[in-house]
Amino acid sequence: MKKGVYTSTADMVKRLRVDRNLSQLELSNLAGMSAAQLCKIERGRNELTAPTLRRIANALGVPVSVLLGEEISGLAMPVAEENVCPKSEESESGDFVPVLSSSAGEKKVKGELVKVERELARVEEGLGIEGQTALQLVYSYGGDERSAELLARDLRVSLGMGSQPRVDIAPVLENAGVRVVRIRRPVVFQSASFYNVARRTLSIALNSSNTSERNVYRLAYELGGAVRFASGGYKTVADEGPDHRFLRAFAAAFLMPEEAVRGAVARLGISPRRWTMASLVYVKERFGVSAEAFALRLESLGLIVPSIRQALRDELRARYASHLRSREPHPPKNQTRLDILKEI
Repeated sequence: MKKGVYTSTADMVKRLRVDRNLSQLELSNLAGMSAAQLCKIERGRNELTAPTLRRIANALGVPVSVLLGEEISGLAMPVAEENVCPKSEESESGDFVPVLSSSAGEKKVKGELVKVERELARVEEGLGIEGQTALQLVYSYGGDERSAELLARDLRVSLGMGSQPRVDIAPVLENAGVRVVRIRRPVVFQSASFYNVARRTLSIALNSSNTSERNVYRLAYELGGAVRFASGGYKTVADEGPDHRFLRAFAAAFLMPEEAVRGAVARLGISPRRWTMASLVYVKERFGVSAEAFALRLESLGLIVPSIRQALRDELRARYASHLRSREPHPPKNQTRLDILKEI
């Protein structure tokens, strides 16, 4: 279509909306767009693509041909309302609801996501791509750690991950319509997630200065938060107390499925009292997580004695304090399963 909306189409959108007693905000939510976008469409100032036409027509319950100028009788004439379009950036920013309440640097992160979302929406509409998050986020579950384990298993199945020990999670989530964005600033922020009410999309922002292991964990943690958020009626979740403990358990189970962890340990024949730093680092590489997170998961599954886990934790933290540029230990490039078996 030519750039700009034909006057008859813009007028028809507004006439139908008024006839149905819908505000611009209500119709924009139904059509999966921002109120600013709809305002500009009604005023003939915004490009109206075929996918956008279909979304508006579906929201109004009419064929697309009606919006293109087909005569309809009995419609109310447009009233003098909302003559000034809201500022696009402010409106789009307001569409983003924080998933977790304790995200440091929330305002700056939200601003970055608004820019990304605006560009993605433009490209998706031009290509006729459905932009909504397809991943199921609403579940019925309890609030204990066992429930977190079961929820993690259900989500992995729904994403086609099964119990594979290591999967590149970001592309998997992106294929389900989740926006995964890496941001350099603010430095203090670890991760944050927002739900775009108008477009029905989930966006997860990660700090690109984090270690890869840290970002993998934060991605899983934010995903659990999104389920908690959606299942609770799309209300921001307090990232503390029981919610924090639940999300921590969810992230561990999501990244380190019990079957995969037990299988990896059994194949090496490592008893709960025989773990060393070399064996811990060797096995944790299969899951793409930090050594400390993996040791904690082993303890929760009864695969390492608490005293050894504590000793390894102290050794790891001493390393983290002295290796500021490369904090996470990784196995030597030539280390093999045979080397680990010999050590055991």
